[in-house]
Amino acid sequence: MTTPDLSAVIENGMCIGCGACAAADPSLTLELDPERLLYRPSHASNAAAAAVCPAVQVDFHGLEEQVFPGQQSTPYGVVDTVMLAQSTDYDRNVKASSGGLIKELLLELLARDDVDGAICLDHVEGLRFEPRLVRDPDEIDMLPGSIYHAVPLDKALQLLREHDGRFVLVAIPCQLEGIYSYIYTHEPLLVSKIHTTIGLLCGWLYSHHALRAICRFKGVDFDQIEEISFRGGGPVGSLQIRTPDGLAKVSRRIDFSYQVAFDRSFNSPRCHLCINHSNFLADIVVGDAWLPSTVKTRTGISLLICRNPDTTELVRRMRKDGRLRTTDVTVDDIKESQKRQVVFGDFAYAYAEYRMEQGLHTPQMVGPNRSAAQLTGRRTVEEFHKDLVRKLELQGQRRYRYLWVRKATVEFPKLAKRYLNWFFVRILRVKSLLGVRKEVSREQVSIFR
Repeated sequence: MTTPDLSAVIENGMCIGCGACAAADPSLTLELDPERLLYRPSHASNAAAAAVCPAVQVDFHGLEEQVFPGQQSTPYGVVDTVMLAQSTDYDRNVKASSGGLIKELLLELLARDDVDGAICLDHVEGLRFEPRLVRDPDEIDMLPGSIYHAVPLDKALQLLREHDGRFVLVAIPCQLEGIYSYIYTHEPLLVSKIHTTIGLLCGWLYSHHALRAICRFKGVDFDQIEEISFRGGGPVGSLQIRTPDGLAKVSRRIDFSYQVAFDRSFNSPRCHLCINHSNFLADIVVGDAWLPSTVKTRTGISLLICRNPDTTELVRRMRKDGRLRTTDVTVDDIKESQKRQVVFGDFAYAYAEYRMEQGLHTPQMVGPNRSAAQLTGRRTVEEFHKDLVRKLELQGQRRYRYLWVRKATVEFPKLAKRYLNWFFVRILRVKSLLGVRKEVSREQVSIFR
């Protein structure tokens, strides 16, 4: 069934800002929705724009066959190897929080004769970040770390179209979905310009309401934000917001106000339906290794998924050259690190079914993980949707303090349970004690700092 335009995407706040629609229809621009504080297309456009929009549909089976021809897909996507890894450069590692892998990979690839640059996110001003083309290796360490708030990503496709050469592309999962959907639908020759894609294990996309909320809780002037970073300073890291009045630091793990402002309700609505947090279309995927075996390390360690032999060879060579520390693990460590309901889409598939039954706009997405999904119960999904609708109304009214009180009262048992679960699983290693899983050995982890 052909979707006539983007009106349902706009009405339901489903845009993730990938820019595929703007490439298909040049009359479109991405603008910040003044109520939702997420990016959206400037108008409903037409069927051509809707056909490449990840908030309308994603053909994972077809795209996997195009991106990884002849390779077998699994519930974890196409997988060649899985590793734990970190940069041997201490400063680069600590600044990145999760191992410094992306910048280390970019430096290695930019040194190659067959790579003409890297397209990755850079800071413009305030909360504005956008993709830019980097050719000079000396600029890599000046690039920002992971950015979790909504930003326009349309320039990535623009840069690919405008410049000759072959480029490394760093992207979140839904961004790659849009880019590849556009390329294989409209400009298949562009694929030859992509040398390697480095994907992130997605840490969710947040509306600017999350930042408004944390600024209000901490007495920071949101309208005066000059710089922002979400990671850095070792594992987990802190949210850092700079204004003319100084630098505010907020713990991402233990600060209660952070837990309120970065509650799931502040995510893009499409995030709740995303079944691709593992970045099925990226050549190499990098993310935090949230494992019991790594919880006590002093520096960041990344979970690394190489989806083809070329990226496996790349990482092994970097280890041989002393650029990386790595140890092989298994796909089971992907599930343990990222949680099965995220890896296999247990909640997302169930929520999609519920929304379709209610006649609500729902992106059509069936990924390679569908066969492994154990759908979340109907009651849980219904309660989530009811709470989400109410919380979005409160965010639109900027009643953040009410959400703080709600988290401290009605929702506090759930929050406490989450921390207890973290303690039993990550610290006490209860799954290992009960024989449910075998942890990465101390000998393997001992190579990391």
